[in-house]
Amino acid sequence: MSFDEKSAAQWLRGHAGDAPPALMDAMLAALPAHASDSVADALAEGALGIYRGLLHTAGGREDALPLLAADALLTHAMEAQAEADPDGIDEFSRRWGAAGALALLTPDVPQA
Repeated sequence: MSFDEKSAAQWLRGHAGDAPPALMDAMLAALPAHASDSVADALAEGALGIYRGLLHTAGGREDALPLLAADALLTHAMEAQAEADPDGIDEFSRRWGAAGALALLTPDVPQA
């Protein structure tokens, strides 16, 4: 079963509805337009998209909101995965986290 952007947006609004409007807007805007395998994957894809964009900025104050949105999306992705399949958290974090997709954003950095 795949989930579309609308499903991920609905999940996000239901779980982070009290987020400041600018943060919610940034998170929603980052969600992928294509279908993902799960809400958790869609949220993680959104986070990585933001992180990827931040690699090419000056690193100033203007990056604070996007960085916060990316961190929040990755955190919510873990929450969504835990809700959907608690036993799959380890595999999910390996796939998306510092040893997985996140590490691939900066291939020139030595991996531990």
